Amino acid sequence: MSTPRRPPTGADVARAAGVSRATVSYAMNDVQDARIPEETRRRVREVAADLGYEPRSDARSLRRGRTDLVIVPTYVVPFGQLIQRFLDGLARELHGLGHTLVIHGNPAAHGIEAAKAWGALNPTVVLVLPERMSAEGVEYLTARGTAVVALGHSAVPVALTLGIDHAAAGGCAAEHLIAGGRRDFAVVVPREPGLAEIGRERLAGFRACAEAAGGSVRVVEMAESAAEAARIVGEWRAGDCPDGVYGYNDEYAALLLGAFADAGLDVPGRLAVVGTDDLTLCEMVRPRLTSVAFEEVIPMRAVAAAIVAAGEGAVAGELTLWRMAMRVRESG
Repeated sequence: MSTPRRPPTGADVARAAGVSRATVSYAMNDVQDARIPEETRRRVREVAADLGYEPRSDARSLRRGRTDLVIVPTYVVPFGQLIQRFLDGLARELHGLGHTLVIHGNPAAHGIEAAKAWGALNPTVVLVLPERMSAEGVEYLTARGTAVVALGHSAVPVALTLGIDHAAAGGCAAEHLIAGGRRDFAVVVPREPGLAEIGRERLAGFRACAEAAGGSVRVVEMAESAAEAARIVGEWRAGDCPDGVYGYNDEYAALLLGAFADAGLDVPGRLAVVGTDDLTLCEMVRPRLTSVAFEEVIPMRAVAAAIVAAGEGAVAGELTLWRMAMRVRESG
């Protein structure tokens, strides 16, 4: 009896067409933003047809011992609006490429414990913030055929990094405040776990820019509550008040704006306030809030295709998702 023929894989197509696995994924999923020459795209699809390669078939998932799921772990702190919008858009694009994004897992799990929980679903990719990963966990998932994609800069080597430059957001805010003549700064770092790490990255970018311009920076730890904002502003009103405040994000900055109004401190006359994320909230508060916006650098479909390619075995390095831009309003 003859041995059943092994179904073709993306690697087979890549070898036959003389291209990378990533190029096969881009071409087969018809990603127009991937900058693949049309001749290459056509050749890959012709080779795939000759070999009988079908990248979206259910048999392919069974054959490889994993599903077409892209897992995003749950977190103790809910996703902010920026990341939630990103995940919503990514889910739509992944669906168009034959994959399903799923939010899953124990929000308190880290390292190998978390990796085993994620791996239980046999996903093609796990998309995770770096602080939830460990070298052991990445090795465990990779050995099972699951690619790890980091949402932010990772000290552990992964298949793909989706870069978010939080330091650049802080630097952008500092440059704006310095240009407005401010030199005595307070920078908010959230008390909440998960947000504190991002806050420290933004602080580092702000501090580097501010100190290079001769400014001083004080660090203010703050919980996301009106009572906490009132306490901080009360201390400033009674003592040494900064003339420029970087409120971590728009929600924290808006809480401080309300506390400044209650305390009778003029914004932007006495001090300027800047947030981050450029949410609709910025237009709802008074004075309207100046904010650092995240502008899309790479189309979402290309991001989804890169994630799919990582699941196919491609090692793509890093993609930068956003660039920073100021949205200047009334608060400074």
